[in-house]
Amino acid sequence: MTPTRASMSYATALNRNELFESPGLRRDIPAVLAPDEEVLLVLPGVGGDFPDVMIATDRRFLLASVAGPLKKAKVKREVPARGITGVEYRPGVFSRVRVRVADGRDVRMMPHREADAERFATEFAHVIRTGRLPS
Repeated sequence: MTPTRASMSYATALNRNELFESPGLRRDIPAVLAPDEEVLLVLPGVGGDFPDVMIATDRRFLLASVAGPLKKAKVKREVPARGITGVEYRPGVFSRVRVRVADGRDVRMMPHREADAERFATEFAHVIRTGRLPS
């Protein structure tokens, strides 16, 4: 299988996080991306067999889920990039990353690690303001 722009940028963004053992994050999630899409940021959810993952691309924002060995990964929520108005992270026992959506309900997820969630929220806020990752 030939690597695509989406699979390579997804792997790069995913590697910026402290990962738990979930082969589905690496193997299954790139299938929900368009081959020419560029992944900017990735945030894995709470560790488990079938974790959720937040993905910010150059075109859209996704909340996807690893579905297991017999099923494909699925997109739980999808919002065009222009529909995102902000991002928040509130640390604590039941911390959540909240992505604000202009027309619709916000997207929320419990992150795997606090440090990754803080970095994701800071960098995603920069992307929303400027259209590109911080240097």
